[in-house]
Amino acid sequence: MTIYQNLSYYVGALITSLIGGILLLATDFAGWTAYNYYAGVRSWGWVGLGEFPIGILFLIPAFFLFYCSVISLLALKDINKSPSKKSIRLAIILSLVVFLLALIGGIVFILTLEDVSDWWLGEAFYGGLLGGLLTSIFLYFAMKNIT
Repeated sequence: MTIYQNLSYYVGALITSLIGGILLLATDFAGWTAYNYYAGVRSWGWVGLGEFPIGILFLIPAFFLFYCSVISLLALKDINKSPSKKSIRLAIILSLVVFLLALIGGIVFILTLEDVSDWWLGEAFYGGLLGGLLTSIFLYFAMKNIT
């Protein structure tokens, strides 16, 4: 395996972790609308960083993905010296934690809905889910090729 193939894994991890972290901070995780036809009442809501106090919880997985971005940047900074296996292993674990948190958060959101007309999982959900999963896959293949 050439060093350039390993660099493509780091580029992939950098892109997926950065996009996932930004989506967790900049967009909504999920939302809903409810409409009562007889009362003529319409309500809506969302879950995301802007929703206090639960929104603070979105800082933790975003920080985890940004840590993965830093590890990828360090590997890309000097192509002859890759980060330690220990730091890459930690990044893999943190990205899998983000994946599981997004998955569990989405399931909990769906299970707690009642009397809503419409609901959706937002960009932050998919950013955490796909960003965490793809980052861990890219970093796993990069770590596997370190001698």
